[in-house]
Parts: sequence; C-alpha cells; structure tokens
Amino acid sequence: MSNLDLLRSIFDFRVELLLWVLCSIFLYGLATNLPRYIRPKPRGRAGAFLTAVARSSYTPLVVEACRCLYFLGVPYLALTRGVTSPLLMGLWGPDWFRPSWFEQLALGTVLAVGALLLLLWGWRHWLLASAPFRRQGKLGRDYYFQRQLLAAPWGWGPILLEVLYLEMHWAFYRSATIRLSGAYHGVFAGFVLVAAELLLNPVVREDLSISHRNGETLTLLATALVVSIIYGFTSNLWLCLLAHLGIQFGLLAFLALSQPLVDQEGQQD
Repeated sequence: MSNLDLLRSIFDFRVELLLWVLCSIFLYGLATNLPRYIRPKPRGRAGAFLTAVARSSYTPLVVEACRCLYFLGVPYLALTRGVTSPLLMGLWGPDWFRPSWFEQLALGTVLAVGALLLLLWGWRHWLLASAPFRRQGKLGRDYYFQRQLLAAPWGWGPILLEVLYLEMHWAFYRSATIRLSGAYHGVFAGFVLVAAELLLNPVVREDLSISHRNGETLTLLATALVVSIIYGFTSNLWLCLLAHLGIQFGLLAFLALSQPLVDQEGQQD
C-alpha cells in the first residue's frame, strides 16, 4: 500500500466531517471576537477604512449576507460534499408519517409546551427579582430588539430567519456528533458542542458574568437543550424548528404583555 492509499484510508468521511465542524467553530470564534480587537480607535489608513466601513449604510446588509452564508451555506456545502446527510440532520426520515411518528410528534409538542411554561415561570421570577437592579439602571431590557421587531409589521420575518439559522447550524453539529458517537450520545454531544461554541462569543461570556447577567443566553442554552431532546425522540429537524419558534414567540409575547414589569420599573415605587 502506497502512502497516498494509506492517507486515503485514514482520512475517511468522519475525519472530513470533523474538520468541517472545527473550521465552522473557528470561523464563529473569529467573527465574534475580531470586532473587539479592531474597535478601539483604529489609526492610519486601515483605521480610516474600517471606520468608513462601520459607518456605511450597506454594512448591515453585508453582515446579514455573511451570516446567511455561514449558518446556511456551510451545512449546504457539507450536504453537497456528502460528509453529512439529510437523514442525520433531520431533514428527512424514512419512517415519517407513520402511526408511530405521530406519537413522537405529540411527545415533541408536549416537551416544547412544557419547556415554554418552565421558561415563562423562570422569566417571571427573574423579572420580579431583578426589578430593583433595573431601577438603578444596572440591567438592560431583555429581548428589547426582538420585541420591537415583533410589534412591527412583518417583524416576525427576521425572528423566523434567526431561528432557521440556529436550527440549521445546530443540526449540522449534531449530525457530526451522531455520526461519530451514535444517535443517543451524539444528540447530547451536539448540545455540548453548541454550548462550547457559544462560550467563544465575548457577548455570551459577559451575559453569563455576575455584573452583566441576564436571561437571554441561559434561555438560548435551555432552548438548545430542549431541541436536542426533541430531536432525540423524533429525529425531525422541522419539528425542532416549530418547537423553537413556539418557545421564542411565546416568550416574546409574554415579555410584551409584561411591558410594565420589564420596561417601566424605573417609574414604579
């Protein structure tokens, strides 16, 4: 056997899939940490260029295009390369629309509703407990931008797109861990991988710190765990997507209805 044949036997599809995941994590860490290094008063021509780019009206569109290419493009390229499959990602299953699957659908729905109720209960107590700190201006407004979007016409569109981004991204990582360690352990290993990637984000680390703590990051991690459990029972990404949407919109609707409790603590005694 030649050295080339030996390398081909070692570099199988599992190694290639692992490299795809590691490159994706590296890109995420680079994209979330790089702005922290180039933000403080850049100098010279490079600094003037970065300042002009940051102030450009096209920058948000470029950023959103890059996010779309990352969250949706990377899983699509992995699918076309054959390093993962629609079955592993939950895009399709051979046993769908059978009587047993509808039982799994009911179970997934119950899990999603139960998780939403627990999150609402936790958020209610969090808002009540954090009211004194909000009056002192030490805490911001939770999910303020998303709640403003939800109140605007067609504002649910960006929220839906963000949930689609996350679900495709998580499904890609989960497909890798399932292929490497099996269905049962792979589901929870995928969640651990998602949580580890989130910790690379400096904003997430600040949200988890004592001085800047809020509930958004913990809610995202709880949603990722619930979605992983639902996928473990159903192996259906679309059901996970619907469950995630239900949790997100349910939480935003609760916060919108609790507007005096969330945004007007400073005017209350």
